[in-house]
Order: sequence, then structure tokens, then C-alpha cells
Amino acid sequence: MDIQADVAKIKDLVSGANDVLIVTHEHPTFDSIGSSLALYLGLVSLGKKVTIVCPDPMTVELSSFVGVNRIAGEIGKKNFVISLDYVEGSIEKVSYNIDGNTFNLVIEPRVGFPPFSSDKVHYSNAGGAADVIFTIDTIHLGGLKKLYEGDKELFATKPVVNVDRHPNNVHFGQVNMVDPQASSTTELVGQLLQALGVVFTEDIATNLLNALYGGTNGFQNPAVTAAAFDVAASAVKAGGRRFRRLGETVTTPPAVTPGSVVRPVQPPASVQNQSGQAPADWLKPKIFKSSNLI
Repeated sequence: MDIQADVAKIKDLVSGANDVLIVTHEHPTFDSIGSSLALYLGLVSLGKKVTIVCPDPMTVELSSFVGVNRIAGEIGKKNFVISLDYVEGSIEKVSYNIDGNTFNLVIEPRVGFPPFSSDKVHYSNAGGAADVIFTIDTIHLGGLKKLYEGDKELFATKPVVNVDRHPNNVHFGQVNMVDPQASSTTELVGQLLQALGVVFTEDIATNLLNALYGGTNGFQNPAVTAAAFDVAASAVKAGGRRFRRLGETVTTPPAVTPGSVVRPVQPPASVQNQSGQAPADWLKPKIFKSSNLI
């Protein structure tokens, strides 16, 4: 992946866009939602009109992300579509005229074909407002489920920026910022925001920090990268706050009040002597020398 070339293309697309659509896959995760919302807030800060959509509802554990209430379940439909039952060759001409406040669509049937009637007319809405589409943490367009199935024309006619970390991503975008070496999609989004010149606010930083933490299992994933720590450090410097995940327990030492007795930690049974007491030198510092066999 040539990240500099990808970022240059994305900059051009974003600079020329007024309406931006951000979509992410079904079964939302910390990585997908946190990174999508960080991108949402970042693009809004650049003055863009941004819509963010996920095909599945948010789970309780994702409710602490900043802006989660802005995530819609469907792509808005801006176009009014008039459909007509059609037989090949049956239309002679289509025209329109405006009479005062009335728009008239005129369909002239070809000679030899029956005239059209109201029972052959159908109405629908389609086409979301978007100059560019960002797909986040999504391997293929099928993972968007109803968002893609219900508006394939939108995805076919608008430039798609595909940001993802999965090695089996099918590179369906006009720009594919896909890095299988990344430990989370969030670290890619964090790098992208910085490249776009987005200043990390406390809210953006909070979303990035918690998405990184959730996407890397608290930075314990063996695949965690230096880039993940770089983005996390930037988020912490910007005031990002960690929120407690559902079911997560935080162990804190007991408070020590004036006059209370602090008891020393008891040594394990393996170092106790036969009387059940710790050796006299238990609390003294020890110096260990390395073996010359290593």
C-alpha cells in the first residue's frame, strides 16, 4: 500500500466534496464504530456535510462513543423516482413542461401500442446525497447488507474510499487505503485524519482511543503496531478519555487513611520456612546475576 499516494487522492476527493457518506459493516464493533465516528467528527470539523450509516443497530457497549446518536440505519433517499411498466419500443417520446407550480411529465406512446395508464405507474425514492463515500472496516460491499443492496447505483456512480485492515479485503474502492499489517482500522483512520489536517478535539481523541483499545484487546494483540501507539499517544495528548467497556472491571488499590495500618504483602507458600513465617530477608532487595550460559 502506498499510503502517501492514497492520502493524496483522498485529499482531492474530500476537498471537492460537499456531502460525504460514511458507511460501515453489519455487526458493529469497537473498531468499526469508533473509527467511523472519529472520521465523521473530523470531516464535520472541515466543514463537510456528513452522513454516517450502519445496517445494524448499536449495541449497549458501543453507546459511549461520541456521536453514536448520529448513526442512521438507512441511507437517506433524495430522488423521487417514477417507474412505468414498459414494453420494448412502446414509447415514441418523453418530454416535460411546467405549468405554474405543476411539473408535467409527458410520455407519448408509439403508434400500434396501447396508451399508458395510472395502474402502470409506480413511485419510489432512491439515491442518497453523496459526493464521496467512505467504507470503513468493510471487506466487501456485501457486508453493508441493505445499505448496498438498496442503493447499488449510488455505490456504482460515486467515488468510494475503502479504508480497512483485513487481508482478505477485495479492494472494491476507487481508492483502497487497505493495510493488512495494521492492527486495527482505527489506526489507519487516525493517520488519515492527521494527513487531512484535522485537529484532534477531545471528542475525536476519545473515539480514537477507545476504538484502538477495543480493536487491539487493550493493546495486547500480538499484531499491535507502533502506529497504533502513535495514534493513541496523539489521542491522549488531545485529551481523549477512556470509558469502561461493558463487563470490564477496574482494580484500584484500597485507600489509605491517616492512622490506618498497612499490612505487608504475604509471601507465597513456596518461600515460607517450616514455621510458616517468611525468611528474615524477604523484604530486602535482591541482586541477581545473569547466567553466562545465555
